[in-house]
Amino acid sequence: MNMLFVAGPGVDSVLPMVPLAQTVRRSGHEVFVAGPTDARSTIAAAGLAAVPVSSRALADCWVDRLGQLVPLPAEGSERDIAIGRAFGRFAADCLDGLLAFARAWPADVVVGAAQAHAAPLVAHYLGASYVRFATDLAEPTAEVLAAIAELGPELERLGLYDLPRPVFSVSVAPPSLRSADAPPALPLRHIPYTPQQRTLEPWCYTKGNQPRVLVVTKGDDSVAPAGSVPRELLSAIVSELAALDAEIVVSPSGPGTDTLVVPDHVRCAPVPFDVIAPTCDAVVHFGDAQLVLGCLAYGIPQAVLPATRRLEEHGARIAELGAGTMRRLADTAADSVAADCAELLADSAYRGAAALLRDELRTMPLPSALVAELELIGTPGKAAA
Repeated sequence: MNMLFVAGPGVDSVLPMVPLAQTVRRSGHEVFVAGPTDARSTIAAAGLAAVPVSSRALADCWVDRLGQLVPLPAEGSERDIAIGRAFGRFAADCLDGLLAFARAWPADVVVGAAQAHAAPLVAHYLGASYVRFATDLAEPTAEVLAAIAELGPELERLGLYDLPRPVFSVSVAPPSLRSADAPPALPLRHIPYTPQQRTLEPWCYTKGNQPRVLVVTKGDDSVAPAGSVPRELLSAIVSELAALDAEIVVSPSGPGTDTLVVPDHVRCAPVPFDVIAPTCDAVVHFGDAQLVLGCLAYGIPQAVLPATRRLEEHGARIAELGAGTMRRLADTAADSVAADCAELLADSAYRGAAALLRDELRTMPLPSALVAELELIGTPGKAAA
């Protein structure tokens, strides 16, 4: 059976699908992963066949179809609409590449990331079954509707007036964290996956005598540059954390972080999250959904510093469930982040709450359990209309 996985903009939409795509391939099916050119190396590093269908990143889609730069509102539904429109333009840019590939290699099942709005279109074109793959932590309805509106010409071209509905959806978010308005979905356990970018040294996977605090500098790549973290604030946060009785490790990612200046006794090197996470006692990050879920997978308390309203929803839910703290990045002082981390390390209630969420996540089905569902909806031999 041919199964096509379709990523959204950026590497982030690829990573959570990797364990499922690998499992499907090991089950004897043919698998390709389509996405933007900048995700090709990540897909290939996972041992999967990569199909680049667009050379554009989402950051390029802040220019509308008339060539005008689109401003990004600071807050509210207007911001969701602007982001949704950008996702729609990205999907439109991917569509021709996807259709060309589909004509050469007709898929029986198309699994698309929630923000890969071209996925249901190529599934419709092929007459294939479409499956929506999502985190369901914060995906505003206004954003989806705006993407559909932006895709009006592409929908008309395919004889559609709306995005085709999935046969079913898959969600890697534990039920207690899913958005209240998230659609019904089959649960799937989130398995953290990060491509290795450096030779691993023993400190990456072993722990010393002190508690370890990991700082992941990655911002919200999906809405760059709006989700970027000011380097000056990041440096100040690391300096304040360095005064704690703890080992501080900074895993830099994103523009400008390769030149981040940190105190001498702070380790600063990109490390795969799934390698270092089991050694950590607390994680400081900026609200990325994969990091929220990754911390839960290992039962680690987290200090979340979201830069956007979308990411605030991630952090607010973690704080509400007692598994961490949340401060809006715009209102954050470096010393308050250090105080939050000191509290996370000292108060065992945070680790207890994080452990409960970890246990909830571990009750969710593994990717191998979903393969049979995908096989059931596949219809080998279908060709493009």
